[in-house]
Amino acid sequence: MNPELCAWARDWSDRLGSAIERAVLAVAGQVPADDVLGVGIATGADATSIVAFAHSRQHFDEMITEDPEFAIDVKWHLGEWDLDIVGVQGIDDPLAPIRAEAERAQQRFTSSSADPVAVPGLREFRTAVWDSISRALTDSVARRFFEQWPNAVRVFLPLDADVSGDDIARWNAALNDQVGTAEFRQFLQIDTV
Repeated sequence: MNPELCAWARDWSDRLGSAIERAVLAVAGQVPADDVLGVGIATGADATSIVAFAHSRQHFDEMITEDPEFAIDVKWHLGEWDLDIVGVQGIDDPLAPIRAEAERAQQRFTSSSADPVAVPGLREFRTAVWDSISRALTDSVARRFFEQWPNAVRVFLPLDADVSGDDIARWNAALNDQVGTAEFRQFLQIDTV
C-alpha cells in the first residue's frame, strides 16, 4: 500500500472513532435505548460518504408485518433502516469533517480517469478507509460502547460497492456475538464458519 496513504489513514483513524461514536449516539438517541435494534455505519461505493444509521423496533416490526420473508434483510441491511444522522434535527453531523477529509484524501490518492470504475488508486483508497472504519467499530466494541443498546445488532456496510461478501464479513467479524455473526454471514449469502 502507498506509504503516504497508510500515514494518512493512521492519522485520520485517530479522529474517526470518536466521530463515529458521537454520530451513532445522536442517531440512536432518537428512540429509547431498548427500542434500538441496530446501529451501524454505511458508506457509498467511493467510501467517502460515511453515514451513521440506527434501526427502531417500530420500523422493524412494521417492515416485518408487510414482508415477513425479508426479515433477515430488514434486520441487517442499513438501507432498510429508518434512522440516519442526516435526519437528526438540531445537531451538527460529527461525521461531516470526517467525510470532508476523506474526500480530500480521495482526490489526493486517486487519479482521474475517463472510466469511473477503473480509477487508479481507488481500490487501495477504499480499502484503507473501510479497514479504518472496521477498526474503529471494533475498538468501540472492545470498550463496550455499543452495550448501551442491548438489543441492537452492529453493522458496517459499504452500499452499492463492488465488494466481496467475504470482505464485508471480515470487516464485521468482531462486531456481534457468534450467533449474530453467523446470521450476518447468512444475510451476505456466504458460507458460515
